[in-house]
Amino acid sequence: MNPSVPRPLPQIDPDHLPWWEGLRRHELLVQECPACKRCIFPPQPACPHCRSLERGWRRSSGRGKVYSWVTVHRASHPWFADEIPYAAVLVEMEEGFRVVGSIDCPPERLHEGMPVEAGFEDVDEQISLLRFRTVEVDS
Repeated sequence: MNPSVPRPLPQIDPDHLPWWEGLRRHELLVQECPACKRCIFPPQPACPHCRSLERGWRRSSGRGKVYSWVTVHRASHPWFADEIPYAAVLVEMEEGFRVVGSIDCPPERLHEGMPVEAGFEDVDEQISLLRFRTVEVDS
């Protein structure tokens, strides 16, 4: 993190507002179609599965597994310069949707199927970001 440069923050639109409000409360919410009961991510005005215009939200378990990841070696913004290399992960959640987030794990330790759970990084009074945590599994 480069403290001399402001951190880039997301622009929140009406379709995504419940997602961001949930993160602020440290809840991982997912849009769910009331008609077909399938999860929708990213949030959309209509269900991509059945085309219903009804929309609802439900709380996710927050548990998932690493599906894929990229290791970032070049900062896309000066604020991230001190963070590289870092990983951006694609996590398949228990409910079946996939979401991108950061993770508390060095890129070289990541592996496909690694169990993770949702964590939250409070950036300021209005914004919290999704930051996955690795989960130790009993052998």
